Amino acid sequence: MKSIILILLLSFSVAGFSIDKNSFYKVLSSNSETEITNKLQQLEKEKTSSLILAYKGALIAKKASFEKKATQKIKLFKTGVTLLETEITKSPKKIEFRFLRLAIQENCPKILKYNQNIKNDVAVITAGYPKLNKELKKIILDYAKSSKTLNPSLLK
Repeated sequence: MKSIILILLLSFSVAGFSIDKNSFYKVLSSNSETEITNKLQQLEKEKTSSLILAYKGALIAKKASFEKKATQKIKLFKTGVTLLETEITKSPKKIEFRFLRLAIQENCPKILKYNQNIKNDVAVITAGYPKLNKELKKIILDYAKSSKTLNPSLLK
């Protein structure tokens, strides 16, 4: 009986990976193409959701920086941004999606001209920050310490 329960528990844990936000954001902030590719592969195994699509979009946009050819960089970046923007359009009040977009906009090359939502995203993030869970609050606060536009003093 114990072995049957163990097998069932193991099969459930293998069938559906759980999304670890800390792990995701560590990969997103890394400069490792391998880690980004591995995380994208892990997300592919997840049941599709708005969060999964937003995460994939952010990682694909980041992965574009590793491409050699400018045309491929732009194409991959646009693919990632389109995924993320689609999810923001569907859920404009979702603070985490706005945070992902802010991080991408602050860190992408200026030549891409992907920076038109920074002020609005900062406003949405700071307004919704108190309602977030501790894990996401810490991630955003840590990012704000080195952000060009998201001031940690605004996060209360």
